[in-house]
Amino acid sequence: MFHSWVLFSLLSLKLFASGAWYQDMKQVPIPKKAIFNPQFLLLKAGVFSKTGHFTVAKALNKFKLKNEGSRKLESIAWVTHRLSPGETLSKEAGEILGIELSQKLLGTYFTSIELDIEPLTKAESWLEPFLKGIRKNLSSSFKLRLAVPVLSPKTVSGHFWSLQDGAQAINWVDGLDVMVYDSGLKSQKEYSELFKNVFFFVMELVKQSPEKNIILGLPTYDDRTRLHDKEYENLETVLTTLKPFTPFQLKYYCSGQIRFAYYAGWTLSQKDQSHHQQLEEWTNEICKKSL
Repeated sequence: MFHSWVLFSLLSLKLFASGAWYQDMKQVPIPKKAIFNPQFLLLKAGVFSKTGHFTVAKALNKFKLKNEGSRKLESIAWVTHRLSPGETLSKEAGEILGIELSQKLLGTYFTSIELDIEPLTKAESWLEPFLKGIRKNLSSSFKLRLAVPVLSPKTVSGHFWSLQDGAQAINWVDGLDVMVYDSGLKSQKEYSELFKNVFFFVMELVKQSPEKNIILGLPTYDDRTRLHDKEYENLETVLTTLKPFTPFQLKYYCSGQIRFAYYAGWTLSQKDQSHHQQLEEWTNEICKKSL
């Protein structure tokens, strides 16, 4: 069920805007009853096949999407595909997907499409023509976004893209959603260094492409995947890493060209709730100095 808080105007947002991925609207916090109330959503909208055919998620009801939604709250359609070993996606599949996304999601409150294609270990050669195929037939009402693994300037354990991969990919879409979690790193120092490197790099990306924006996905969930240690990879480390930054260095973060979002299906622990509040308060204060 879509809650009444969707009528909340973007014009009244604080400087710090954070969102989250959700599998189902039932997971979205009810206003005034939760510490964290997202200012934007990434909602599971469905899956697509190798041939580009799109299936709307059962949890969604298109009638409700049209009549209970509001474009005053940015809502991004999270669209997924799991690659088989050796599988590639063609330009033709992209063209079909562009048509079907437009047919099935046009008129809803979604303003963007996020493609979550996994596993992508690098910016594959087939990815550009596939994305161009989507854009060719996708309604201009939607921005096209791509979820990518954490970007790293050096080889470390886990699933990473090179900085060159990230620089290529942002040219193919309207924005990137970088997953800065499941790093496999084993200390707070390592994760802090990784987050700092990612943050500085995406600032450079939006500096070069100011018409685009980047969402950094942050870890706020239990280590079910065994790909991260929540004692190190958490909001506390993110906040500690950001605090030495100057207001000038945070320019694109404060302008909203770089935003944060939390992973789907999560329940914030009391510790995460506290650090989320601290991050929000610190950001609102530091960003006043950057304006």
